[in-house]
Amino acid sequence: MRRLPIVLSVMLLALEVLIPIANASHSFEGSTLSSSQMIQSTRFALSPFDDQDDHHRKDFSIRVNPTSQTILVGETANYAVIVTAIGDFDEKISLILHGLPGNMRAKFRPDSEECPFTSTLEIDTDSKTSLGTYTLNITGSDKKRTHFTLVILIVVSTGSPSPDFSIAASPSSLTIDPGQDARYTVTLTSLNGYSGNISFSLTGGPLNSTSSFNPEKVSLDAKKVAISALSVSTNQSTAPGTYTLMITGVAEAGGLTHQTTVALILTGAKATLSVTISTEKLSYDAGDSVILFGYVTDSSGPVSNATVSIQVVDPQGATVHIDHVRTTNDGYYSDSFRLGGDAGAGTYAVYVTASKPGYQDASGHCTFTVGASSTPNVVITNVYMTDMSRNTKTVFHPGETLIVWVEVVNTGADLVDGIVWVQIVSPNGVPVGVYFHVGLIARGQTVKEGFGITLPSNAPLGEYRVTGFVSDRMISEGGKFLTSKQEEFKVS
Repeated sequence: MRRLPIVLSVMLLALEVLIPIANASHSFEGSTLSSSQMIQSTRFALSPFDDQDDHHRKDFSIRVNPTSQTILVGETANYAVIVTAIGDFDEKISLILHGLPGNMRAKFRPDSEECPFTSTLEIDTDSKTSLGTYTLNITGSDKKRTHFTLVILIVVSTGSPSPDFSIAASPSSLTIDPGQDARYTVTLTSLNGYSGNISFSLTGGPLNSTSSFNPEKVSLDAKKVAISALSVSTNQSTAPGTYTLMITGVAEAGGLTHQTTVALILTGAKATLSVTISTEKLSYDAGDSVILFGYVTDSSGPVSNATVSIQVVDPQGATVHIDHVRTTNDGYYSDSFRLGGDAGAGTYAVYVTASKPGYQDASGHCTFTVGASSTPNVVITNVYMTDMSRNTKTVFHPGETLIVWVEVVNTGADLVDGIVWVQIVSPNGVPVGVYFHVGLIARGQTVKEGFGITLPSNAPLGEYRVTGFVSDRMISEGGKFLTSKQEEFKVS
């Protein structure tokens, strides 16, 4: 049996901010269960996950643009911190930066404002700043809630990082009725002293719609961050569905071009799509061919002729492959590309978005390693349910005890105190249980975690959604989710 110690600080944090109740969860190799094989886990009364499907909640989110940049020692880095309202949220949010070394200085402009707003984060280095890569934590909070995002700063001593700019847009998705207008904020950030005029264009909008930018052109001269408002106007004849809008910023001088996307959802769309993404192997060598594949479905089964957008990003955040493919009659899609002979070692991420007119988009991601990764690369390979005798089942009854199993593989560096989570959501969309284990997930190791759950005698009947996650630490402490996988079971 593999016993996983729960770190004292994690338990104290859970006791302070959430409501723990006793429950059994376990991890073992044998086939017989006993009370001595069960260790306590923590169940949260409130979900720690930010991406719940509650469109009526009032909250906020934080994004940063760019997520990573490289500067010469002694120079200044600038980031746009985009605070977006969810629902009708309009409270004042205060921004704080954590993890800044003593030989750097940072300032938010502004450091607090009523939501939504955009702030400029300036980080100054000097000649004594140590070279290296710094991962910094931006925290936004009001009186009741706190959210985090991470930003990377790379300080080098040689070379001359080229002047450039980055582009981002918020919110990432808007839902409107035909005949209404959708409004987005487009944010440009100057990198490495870039200055110049940037003009905008938009593609991917629905038929019978018009779009405009205000202003149509922005200048980054003497400005580290510039903003333009994008408006997309529809009419009653605009077809319902989900549209991916591509926003392009083009520099008048030098030809620099950058793009970002947002989603526009017109009500009346059909069911939401679901997409999976996998690689043929979890680990590759430089020069290998990488095969990607997956399925697109909806609630009734496979979805044919859906467009799947694929992007592969290397450990430094650079795009190494991008493609668009379509699904076959059975909802299947595939793609492949060859890694360069000089492909750097580390963890690569694959992002996919599935779309089809009349449907709401779906997204997914997976990771793989190249060579000996210096960072963990954990993948959930399986999530399934059994009874107490370890017989696989998908249908249970009120009052019955089940075990949710999560199998995790790590092909990268050791993940010390990795956290394996399970969240269970009832048929009415309410999170009814969140459980976790903490422990080492070593390089090359396959870990199987079991979470014992007793359904209440009055459990609602219907389909329950089970999602497994792995994070590198507690989310409330700035941790991030590394992988996830979802399954369902039924209560009848």
